[in-house]
Amino acid sequence: MPDAGRFSGAGEEGERAVSEAAAVLERELAAGLADAKAVGGRLADEHRVDQEEFGRLVQRVSDNTHELIDAVSARVLGNTAGDATEHTRRIAESAHDIVDLLLDLSRLAPSLANQGLSTAFGPQRTAAGEPDERPGE
Repeated sequence: MPDAGRFSGAGEEGERAVSEAAAVLERELAAGLADAKAVGGRLADEHRVDQEEFGRLVQRVSDNTHELIDAVSARVLGNTAGDATEHTRRIAESAHDIVDLLLDLSRLAPSLANQGLSTAFGPQRTAAGEPDERPGE
C-alpha cells in the first residue's frame, strides 16, 4: 500500500503553488485595471470599443493566464512521477489551448459591440464629439 504521507506532501506543495500563483495573478490583475478602465471609459463616453485598447487588455489576460498555468503545472510536475507527470502535462496543454481559443473568440467582441452600439446610439463619436470615420470600429 502506498505511503499516505507522500501524497499529503504533494497536496501541500500543490496548495502552496496555487497560493503563490494566485498572489502574482492578483497583482497582475490590479495592474490590468487601467486597461479595463480605458476600454470601459471609451465605451461610456464614445459608445464604441477601441480595438487596440481591447487588444492590450486581451493580451494582458492571455499573458497572465498562461503564466499562471505554467507556474501551477511546474509546481505540480515537481511533485509527480510516472503516469501523473504525463497527465499533468496534458492537462496544462489543454488549459493553454482552451485559454487561446476563448481569447481568440473574444477578439471578435469589439467589432460586434461597435455594430450593435452604432445601431443603438447612431454614428460613433470621438472624445471631441466628432463622428468616428474609422472602419471596423
